[in-house]
Amino acid sequence: MRIAYLLKKFPRLSETFVLNEILAQEEWAGEVPVYSRRAPDEEPRHPALLAHKGAVHVLPSTRSIDPWSALFRAGDPGHAERTLAVLRVVTEELGELVGERLPGLIAEALYLLDRTREDGIDHLHVHFATESAITALIIARLGGPGYSLTAHAKDIYRESVQPELLDKLVSGSRFTVTVCDSNVEYMRAMIGPSAAQRLRRLYNGIDLASFRAEGTAQARRPREVLAVGRLVEKKGFDVLLRALAQLRDQGVEFEACVIGEGEARGALEAQTTALGLGDRVTFLGPRDQDFVRDTMRRARVFALPCVVGEDGNRDALPTVLVEAIALGLPCVSTPVTGIPEILREPGLEAGLIVPERDVRATAAALLELLDDEPLWAQLAANGRRHAEVQFDRSKQGSILRQWFLEAAVDEIGVAG
Repeated sequence: MRIAYLLKKFPRLSETFVLNEILAQEEWAGEVPVYSRRAPDEEPRHPALLAHKGAVHVLPSTRSIDPWSALFRAGDPGHAERTLAVLRVVTEELGELVGERLPGLIAEALYLLDRTREDGIDHLHVHFATESAITALIIARLGGPGYSLTAHAKDIYRESVQPELLDKLVSGSRFTVTVCDSNVEYMRAMIGPSAAQRLRRLYNGIDLASFRAEGTAQARRPREVLAVGRLVEKKGFDVLLRALAQLRDQGVEFEACVIGEGEARGALEAQTTALGLGDRVTFLGPRDQDFVRDTMRRARVFALPCVVGEDGNRDALPTVLVEAIALGLPCVSTPVTGIPEILREPGLEAGLIVPERDVRATAAALLELLDDEPLWAQLAANGRRHAEVQFDRSKQGSILRQWFLEAAVDEIGVAG
């Protein structure tokens, strides 16, 4: 069975969970090619990307794809008629839901239909229930490889998400993964019972061998607070800055650094200046995973006070929290979506959870982890053990691989 991934862009600095998953699949399947619908951005590349064995095929722009050549195949006079009949049904079904994007996605599907056949692809896996998933659905309807789907956060929680379209994407998949139990519950309320039967929960995994604490707790910078993530509303970094200002006003010694890039960077830097934190808080911009890992190893506390955005968007299972607990770095976060599944495992609590947007509680939790040595040590040990049980890339990859194999059997049965 040959699997390929269909993604909007690959690689992406912020999507380490996708890279981790592909590398885990290559442990089982050898080369795993990726079809990237758009050229990747100019940004730092994770060193782990060098371990990816499969080719990355960037699709031509939709304007340069010639759908007619895909429709009228030499030696197959009935192909165009059959294909147009399917596309007529697809257009009737998806036209109002997808709108003006549909012609471009159909062109992509026609291109990939031939490309996947040439490459011998048996199954496509897609991340995010957005345009890539629509393209995969059309490919499957045209007789190409079936697909599976991983749903995350922005693709299910935003107010703009269309439940009817989500239902069709999940129903058309061989199976749909989502990354936490909270997501499963939310999605089941959005889609019909038939689609809901295809839902499965699988936590994102990380390479635990790479994310292992080195040295002793004393080697850490005892007053350093670290935050990592895209600089966008849902990460709650504005709350963090106000909490740090409270600590400063209380006479607490600390230094903080923020790693990441995003649309809110200018506003956050201006807020830092307005709060008089310029000598305490450093914005380091986008960095690769090795830099992030090394910075996590030296920090005392990891902070990610996530919030639900005005448009409903939120984090589901932030990979950086998983990385932090694997490194024995206690965290402060909020009860948004799947975060308690990372930090509040019964008997293995790996951090402190505070109410969303609660500046005072955030400051108090940070101070507690800066000052309480026994608590810090217990949470650090718990976090590593929890990561080993639930977030091991090889274990999670093995489960997903088995689901791929079962999907292939089903597809053979359908084809037969």
